[in-house]
Amino acid sequence: MTLRIRTSRIEQKLLHLLISPARGHSIVHQCESIEYEEAYFPSPLMSNEMKMEDLMMFIQYKAKECFRESRKCDQVEAYFFWQIMELFCQQNGDVMACEIALLLFKGYDLLRNNTVRCRDATKWKEWCIPLAKLLCSAAPDDARREAVIKMGDDLARRNRTFAAHICYVVAKVELGSRSKFELIGTASVPFGTEVMPESIERTETYEYVLSLTSGQAQPSFQVFKLCHASRYAVIDMYEEAFKYCEVISKAVITFPDKITRSFIGRLISLTCKLRDLLEEECEWLLELEELHRTKLAEAQCGHDEVFDIKHSEGCLETVEIPNLQPTDPEHLLDANLRFSSRYKRGKLLGKGGYGSVYRGVRIADKKEVAIKYVLKNKEYKTITIPGETQELPLEVALMKMTSKPPHCSNVLQLLEWFDIDQHIILILERPSPCMDIEDFSNRQNGCLSEAQTREIMVQVVRAARHSCDHGVLHRDIKPENLLINPDTMEVKLIDFGCGELMQDKPYTFYIGTKPYIPPEYSVCGRYMGISATIWGLGILMVKLLCGKYPFNSLQDLKKGRLELCTDLSRECLELIMWCLEVNPESRPTFDDLVRHEWFTGVSSGLNEENQRSEDTL
Repeated sequence: MTLRIRTSRIEQKLLHLLISPARGHSIVHQCESIEYEEAYFPSPLMSNEMKMEDLMMFIQYKAKECFRESRKCDQVEAYFFWQIMELFCQQNGDVMACEIALLLFKGYDLLRNNTVRCRDATKWKEWCIPLAKLLCSAAPDDARREAVIKMGDDLARRNRTFAAHICYVVAKVELGSRSKFELIGTASVPFGTEVMPESIERTETYEYVLSLTSGQAQPSFQVFKLCHASRYAVIDMYEEAFKYCEVISKAVITFPDKITRSFIGRLISLTCKLRDLLEEECEWLLELEELHRTKLAEAQCGHDEVFDIKHSEGCLETVEIPNLQPTDPEHLLDANLRFSSRYKRGKLLGKGGYGSVYRGVRIADKKEVAIKYVLKNKEYKTITIPGETQELPLEVALMKMTSKPPHCSNVLQLLEWFDIDQHIILILERPSPCMDIEDFSNRQNGCLSEAQTREIMVQVVRAARHSCDHGVLHRDIKPENLLINPDTMEVKLIDFGCGELMQDKPYTFYIGTKPYIPPEYSVCGRYMGISATIWGLGILMVKLLCGKYPFNSLQDLKKGRLELCTDLSRECLELIMWCLEVNPESRPTFDDLVRHEWFTGVSSGLNEENQRSEDTL
């Protein structure tokens, strides 16, 4: 019987069209009369089943491959990295500084003629010999190590990321303890399905080398390994995924204080699926589940209050939304008269394909409102609210549904609406002062701090969950559709013009903003409402933090990178990567989101320790 995880047709197509296996293939290469066959990456390296000879063969192949490509950017650094890894593995992690210096001197002699034709590829000469001389100095070991780390920091400040990482590797620095030292060879997160495996191979090899002397895995690296394992599961490489779950679990058990409860829950979930599928025994899972229960019990009882505030607070009182009027000319005239007798229209606030929005005042009490005109063009659509019989304009119906009690202060309220000639007029609450979050971000050089992003995202998640709970899929949650009061930081979700009724089957039509399109729709033309919303929230987090979108096309999903802030917390990075799981079934639910440590303020403590270490050095 063929073993398969319960995935929909969406994931089956993702299997063939989006994700390429990172291992399981043979590499046959002729180099200097030595033939390397089956030089595959013997992952996971921290497994008891890993054979050192397989790893050495792979390292030697990679070093020769990088040497051949040394005229290309970063390939010299990659060559030196693999040479250093080979030296560490040969000597079981016990390597003298002068031995690494000798390796650098020899490599310099081999490479200096090979890279002479390419100006960019010669930048490595600026750091190679200085690092070798530093390693040969007569300074005490601790002083020499600190000098090497300082050299790495200087290179990092000049955006010489891979060269900086070589320094950190030589000094055997813990992953995640320096700025942008998460994955070897890159300052960003190579998130694309075609570019992540290579970074995982380099970083996992370094983790293994550190473990030769410390006996420990690297806490900060586990989030990337879990993402890697999840992708293995999607492409039916269940045994490889299960092995990764095992080594991650055993690592987590050794440093429980540095791992979040949410991460452990994700790990348990994937492990259980694979265990049942492969019919494997795993005693270590029992210990992991006990650790999860302990962390759950230790969680603060009131942490959900961040989200479970009284919905009525901060909301305007809404009047009864009138029924759809008859469309005879006499009634249309009456609607015009009723609108003009109740509201005074002011200057234009904004205009787009959806229509126009104006300032307005309710004449009866001088209350400021927003008046939105929606043109009845060929895209104009009416729907029937579930449980009712009357057809309403789409945006009116969706806002009527989200405006029903219990109210949410983070969703803009519909006060009234009119059917007038060629337009639908929506009378909306107008917070004051306010601006959209795109403008708010632009006033801060396009990027928000992590604290600001968290304060905004708490409210956006609340608004998205409220909408979905009330049967509405917004489908276009982006900075331009989020109003913020800059004085109070209160956020309101607006513009349901791209929305639709929630359904429990896949959607086959997407309407919204391109960078938010989930990968399952790009590949298969289908998506589920909740998982697509979660993907969009992950994209929004990146946009707020970095000022730009990570993906704009399917090609970006294959080769894209997450250009994240240097001081991003471990919890924030973990949550972003969870929301951006390629497999929609692996993304968090709303319940997972509201309980995540990034929102609840329960920290693993890892970042604080790393920051203290960096400041000290």
